[in-house]
Amino acid sequence: VGNQVECAMVRTVGWSLGKQEMTSPQGEVLRIVRELEFDHHSMTSGAVVRDSSQRLEVFIKGSYEKVKSLALPQTVPPDYDQVTMQCAKQNYYTLGISNKDLGSMSDDQVRNMPREQLERGVSICGLLLFRNEMKADSPDAIESLKEGSVRSVICTGDNELTGIAIGRLCGVVTTSICLRGTMENGKLVWNDPDNEGRRVSPDHPDPHCQLALTCSAWRYLYEQKQDLEHLWGRCVVFARMKPDDKINVVKYLQGRGLVVGMAGDGGNDCGGLRAAHAGLALSDAEASMVAPFSTGRLGKGAAKNDISLTTVPDLIREGRACLATNMATFMYFMVYAFLLTTLRTFYIVFLNISLGEWVWMTNDIGVGVIMMFFMTQSWAKPTLAKYRPTATLLGLRTISGVMVPYGLGCILLALLTVILHSTAWYDPLNPNWIHVLPKDWMKKGDNYDSAIGVLILFIVLSTTAYVNTYGGDFRRAICRNVGINIMYALFLFVVFFMALSKPNELNCIYRVNCDTQSSLACKNIPVLSQLSVGGTGGCFLGVQVRYWQEETDSHPDYVPLDPDHPWWQPVPEKDCLPPGSTLAKIPLNSTTISTGKGFKVVDDCTGPNNCYSWHFKWLLAVCLAIYVILYHGFLQLVLLGPVARALRGRQRREDKRLLSDDASSDSSSDGSETADLTV
Repeated sequence: VGNQVECAMVRTVGWSLGKQEMTSPQGEVLRIVRELEFDHHSMTSGAVVRDSSQRLEVFIKGSYEKVKSLALPQTVPPDYDQVTMQCAKQNYYTLGISNKDLGSMSDDQVRNMPREQLERGVSICGLLLFRNEMKADSPDAIESLKEGSVRSVICTGDNELTGIAIGRLCGVVTTSICLRGTMENGKLVWNDPDNEGRRVSPDHPDPHCQLALTCSAWRYLYEQKQDLEHLWGRCVVFARMKPDDKINVVKYLQGRGLVVGMAGDGGNDCGGLRAAHAGLALSDAEASMVAPFSTGRLGKGAAKNDISLTTVPDLIREGRACLATNMATFMYFMVYAFLLTTLRTFYIVFLNISLGEWVWMTNDIGVGVIMMFFMTQSWAKPTLAKYRPTATLLGLRTISGVMVPYGLGCILLALLTVILHSTAWYDPLNPNWIHVLPKDWMKKGDNYDSAIGVLILFIVLSTTAYVNTYGGDFRRAICRNVGINIMYALFLFVVFFMALSKPNELNCIYRVNCDTQSSLACKNIPVLSQLSVGGTGGCFLGVQVRYWQEETDSHPDYVPLDPDHPWWQPVPEKDCLPPGSTLAKIPLNSTTISTGKGFKVVDDCTGPNNCYSWHFKWLLAVCLAIYVILYHGFLQLVLLGPVARALRGRQRREDKRLLSDDASSDSSSDGSETADLTV
């Protein structure tokens, strides 16, 4: 258990490790006097050991550049630089090994000696090479990121030559020349790794070639922000980076307005993983404890033994789908809030009416809970889109997604209200006219106007929930979301059934196209009648009740049941009928009770009702259908269709123009940067 490089080294040489000693395959035992843990700043690690003859030695390993700087010059082979650079180009993780005889010293002296003194003046023993195998699925992961307009860079503690070689294999480095930036004598020097003897500049021989920076070169440019300003878009390899440098790279890219993600599997990646907008630890070790996301998922095929890098595009896919879903639910609840507030304000202020009790339950549970749940069940698309979903609550797409359904709903309400009030059979009703008691608030929906509000509320909210579940470029097609389709089909059926049908129990639950006979029949509906606070199974207090009430109250023989409420009102115990004297003058089958204005609208309504004429029913259904078509068309043609694509294309062209202007002002040609996330 431990660092992967250390574990691989121990397995290869065949030594066994104890708590305070090491044993070779031949049986030689070395006692550990002092461990020198890996230091990110010196980039070295080692140990001080005693053998069986009490000989005391220190062994140091680390980056080959660092080991060379610590070693005695006479112990450095003349071809050391050439050999190490060639190994790095061949994708080897190259470490230098050195040792030093400490002579006769006690264990306490060794433990108290400064580490720098132990490491200074060592002799180079050789090189330790680890084959730096790239994950087999890395090219596929990088290609997926490119297809999603995600720019990828390599930020590593390895040598820059190794970074360039790996970058070419996985597709991060794409230009034929990738210049290497290093520091020599306090100056930034550029050279071509394929031709070490040639000195070049970032704009020569290729002004668009990609760049690889060493840690010292990055620090120099980080201080010289003006030079970095026109080079950062071409930097694809950041090598020999220490934890603090990785953090600085992440923060610099964030400062450029990019959404930055980072993937790593080592302890020196922890700082960068925490600093990034999204950090993904590709291990179960220490990095997974600080990163917001972690994975141990193995790859497939040739990559079945490695943690898969394809989890990076998968994380972005899921994140974008989640953001699209969150924005969709946000837009639904905004439409809900605006429309419901407008509807209730209009009805209460101008008509003093409300909606039936089960309308609120259906909206809040049927749409606000069940359909909202199914909205969140749309899976992410298997491929990355070339752009990311909007994340702004006040952007054009979000505002139009809220205001269009709300505006269409208001227009629909105004249009149908005007048409309704213009009919010859319409009779207005203010519940105060028939002295509805406060406890019967749920019966303030027993009128012609409230029925329109119920249908509009159902059709607008269910359609809003449905169209905001369209897959688009981030989520799978809506046809694969079975739950939302079933719920939407159910709501459409209920709305159009209530708009076109004769009085029945379902209609009377929501007080739409309902009459007294069907309202009384609702008392036989299980559960609903028991949960109702009085609106289910009771009398229908339609506008026609006013005529019975006026006639009854004016009769000299009428004695009210409740002295505190002297006005007659229908009760279920008497089949909602007035006294016989009133029935003699205004019988149940009279046209006055059919409509309240002497027009026989339909032959299927019995007693006080809010039945519409067949002509108005079909007009109502057509208006509702037009709303549904317009809203679906708006989503398909504007928010998800050619209008949105045209706007995105114009925005990309504007971004490129701005980048080109910035490059011109810096007297430099900069590669266009359109990525929304950098890994």
